[in-house]
Amino acid sequence: MIDKKTLDAVLPVPSLEELRDAKVEELKNEGFVITNFHSGGVFHTMLMIALRIKIEVIELLRLVLNNMFVSHATGIWLDLKMADYSKKRKRAQKARGLVTVTRLDMEGEAIKIAKGQVFKTALDINGEELRFFSLEPTVLQKGARTVDVLVEAEIEGARYNVPQGQITTSLTYIGEVEISNGEDWITREGSDTEDDESARTRTLRSWSELAQRAIEDAFINTAEGVPGVLFAQADCDHPRGQGTVDVIVTGTAGEATEGLLKLVREAVDNIAGPYDNILVKSSITVAQDISVTVTTADAATDEEIKGRVHSILAELLAVRKGRKLYELTLSDINHAIRSGYSDTTNVKVTAPEQDVKLDKDKVIILGAVSVTVERE
Repeated sequence: MIDKKTLDAVLPVPSLEELRDAKVEELKNEGFVITNFHSGGVFHTMLMIALRIKIEVIELLRLVLNNMFVSHATGIWLDLKMADYSKKRKRAQKARGLVTVTRLDMEGEAIKIAKGQVFKTALDINGEELRFFSLEPTVLQKGARTVDVLVEAEIEGARYNVPQGQITTSLTYIGEVEISNGEDWITREGSDTEDDESARTRTLRSWSELAQRAIEDAFINTAEGVPGVLFAQADCDHPRGQGTVDVIVTGTAGEATEGLLKLVREAVDNIAGPYDNILVKSSITVAQDISVTVTTADAATDEEIKGRVHSILAELLAVRKGRKLYELTLSDINHAIRSGYSDTTNVKVTAPEQDVKLDKDKVIILGAVSVTVERE
């Protein structure tokens, strides 16, 4: 947003009273035939309507002026300005992945899983569940123990990039089976519509793409323009020898899938020089176990409190823009629990024992969570 001081210098907005007094004085000096300018009169009312319209027009012009520049534009205005740079906002996409169906009775018959079969996560602390639909008919053949089912999220969004073991049930009964999603279950990351800040930064970095040879910002901008990429880094300091460049990609689910890396490779190859040796690789997720002791006078059961704390920590370490993905401090854990669970009176973090700071190509995700509840 253009600062108010600059806007006031370019398009000042006078007060309604100032406009009225100036206009009345002008009309009197011009010998206007109407002389009753008192409040409540018909002419006064009409004059105030006209002056209010003038102020509204000035405020509209200030809004238009603010959105004439990429550095200040928001919403659809920013989309229009991005087109001037041959850029488009990244749209949301649905997560896809493989859900594993495991037979509990090896003597059972073949199990048919129809297209459109609904798999879902357990209800979270807010009573919400995430649903996934199978994209093709699948058969767990007689004598086979497991089969992978290709599924797609119900709607777009990064929240459907759920961790391992979260998709556990089927909406309808399909037999004596166990349902789960593995560690690398995602085949295409789900993502949200790109926010204004990310779109603006990517657009302003477009100038880097005009360089005769691709530079660091050009590689970053090109990689981050691929849907499903949350964050990209480029190491142009010859990490593997002269002429080498490493592009490190973090997907909206953390580690980038091979499908996403392939799309990024195709994108950066279009800007690479004839002798550039480009390596596109994923950032590495590192599971961080957390153990906390929570003191509370809440009447809720221990299990309910543990579930709430677990949800808070999961949100704290969710892979998202704006979070320092390679850092986790004890104060962050403490603050998240105390602000997310107001009934706690004290929080003691026993693991990790100190702040965690990893290399920038690492992404800290939530590992095992241990919550001890103490009553006042």
